[in-house]
Amino acid sequence: MTAVALSGGDRPVLYDAAHGAAPLVDAIIRYRGLETGALHVPGHAGGRGVGSTLRNLLGSTFLASDVWLTPADATRARREAEALAAKAWGADTALFLLDGSSGGNRAVHLAQQQAFGPGTDHVVIARDSHTSTLAGLVLSGATPHWVIPRIDQAGFGISLGIDPASLDAALSSLGRRAGLVSMVSPGYAGACSDVRSLAAVAHRYDTSLFVDEAWGAHLPFHPDLPQHAIAQGADVAVTSAHKMLAAPSGAAIIMTAGARVDAGRISRTVQMTQTTSPLLPVLASIDDARRTMVSRGRVLLDRTLELASDARRRLAAIPGVRVAEAEDLGVPADRFDPLRLVISVRGLGLTGLELERLLRTPGPGLGTSGLLHPAVAVEGADESNLFVAITTCTSPDVVDALVTALRTVACRPRRRLRPAWDGQLVEALLAPRTQVCTPREAHFAATESVPLERSVGRTSAEPITPYPPGVPSVMPGECLDRDAVTALTRAVASGMHIHGASDPSLSTVCVIRD
Repeated sequence: MTAVALSGGDRPVLYDAAHGAAPLVDAIIRYRGLETGALHVPGHAGGRGVGSTLRNLLGSTFLASDVWLTPADATRARREAEALAAKAWGADTALFLLDGSSGGNRAVHLAQQQAFGPGTDHVVIARDSHTSTLAGLVLSGATPHWVIPRIDQAGFGISLGIDPASLDAALSSLGRRAGLVSMVSPGYAGACSDVRSLAAVAHRYDTSLFVDEAWGAHLPFHPDLPQHAIAQGADVAVTSAHKMLAAPSGAAIIMTAGARVDAGRISRTVQMTQTTSPLLPVLASIDDARRTMVSRGRVLLDRTLELASDARRRLAAIPGVRVAEAEDLGVPADRFDPLRLVISVRGLGLTGLELERLLRTPGPGLGTSGLLHPAVAVEGADESNLFVAITTCTSPDVVDALVTALRTVACRPRRRLRPAWDGQLVEALLAPRTQVCTPREAHFAATESVPLERSVGRTSAEPITPYPPGVPSVMPGECLDRDAVTALTRAVASGMHIHGASDPSLSTVCVIRD
C-alpha cells in the first residue's frame, strides 16, 4: 500500500491507495449486476412488491440494494470495510453499527462491566452524556459517578465538557474501582474537551477512556479541525457517520486503540445487541463515506469551512443575533468545531424554540411580505439559541435562506421576553442530583405516577431528558429535588421536548413507590 502525504498545515492528511476500494459497496453492486433472482428475505424482493407511494419515497435503487448476501460474503466484505475504516480513523479496530452512536454507547458500557475484575463496576461519567448512556447503565448494572461539565460564561448555555481536575478528583475518590471513564466530545454545540489530558488522567488510574464522538466523524480529515479522540489517546470511541458525513441515519462506528479495552468483547457485545439482519445499504454508506473522506475530504472540507465562515460573518452582522465563537466560550480555537453554529436569538425578542417553528414555515409565517422558499430546518433549538450543522453536503442556498429569514425577523417590531435565565437553564438541568440507587435498580423497581409539583423528595424511576441536547436532567435512581423540579418546569414552559418520561408534558412523573 502506498501512502501519500497531502499538504495540510501542521497535521498532514494521509491518503492510502487502498482506500479507493469500498468492499461493502462493491459486494452489493456485484449482486445486483448478476440480476440475481431473490428467493430470500427481505420480503420486498428488491422492491418488486412495494407500493408506489413507498417506492417514490425510498427510490427503486435503494430497495434493489437492500439485499441478502451469503453470511460468508457479507462477513468478508464487512471485515474488509471495517479494516479500512480503522486505518482512516487511526484506530486498531473498527466496528460498523446500524443503530447509531447510541448503540455504541450501550455496547461499550455493557462490555466494560467489571472488565478490570470484581468491584470495578463503577463508571465515571460526564453529566452531559447522551441519554443512550443510561441504557448502558441499566444493561450493565454499573454504579455511575457523575462529573459536572463546565458551562460557558458568555450566556449561550453551552456545555464545554469536563476538565482534567474534576476527573482526577472523581477517580481518586473511587480508589481504582472505576472500570470506565465515559464522556462526550465534541459536545452538542461543537466545543471539544481536552481529551489528551483526560486520557492521561484516566490512564494514571488504570482506567480506560471512552469518548462519545458522535458529532466528530469528520475531524480526522482536515488539519484545521480539532483532533479526534483516538488520536488524543482515547481507548475507545464511537462516532456517527450520519451526523457530519454523507450517510443515512443510524450509520456509526465503534473504534478501539491499544490494549486497555478488549476489542473482542466489544465486538461480541455488538453482535449480541444488534440485529442479525443488517440493512446493507446503511453499512455500505459508512464504507463509501470513508472512501470519500480519505480521497476528497480535504477539498470538501475546505469548501465547507469557507461556507461556515461566511455564514458566521453574515449572521453576526444581523442586529439582535450573536454567533458563538471559541473566544466567546473560553475554549482554544483548536478545540472548537467551526462547522457547528450556535446562534443566540434572544436579541430578536423570540426564543430559539419559537423561531425554529417559524423557520420551518416559509412565507407569511415570518410576518412580512417577503417570501422564504424553501423553509429552513435547523438542527435544534433551546430557550436562547438555534443550533445549525453545516456539512460537506450543505447547500449555500440553504445558508442564504437562513440568513434571509433572520434578517427578516430582525426587521419586525421587537417584543419584550419574559425574564430570561441568560443561559442558566442548561446549567440548572445538568446540576448534580442525589443518587439513591443505581439506574438498573430503579428501572426494575415498583413504581407509581405523581404530579411533578408533588415529586420533590421522591426517587425518579425514569429518565427525564429535555431536547436539545438530549442530556438526562434526572436519571432513574436520582432524587427529584426542588431545583430539578423548578428547572424541568421551566424547560417545559419554554417548549423543550421531553424525551424518556412516560408523560412528555411532565404533568406527572414516574417515581419509585415508597
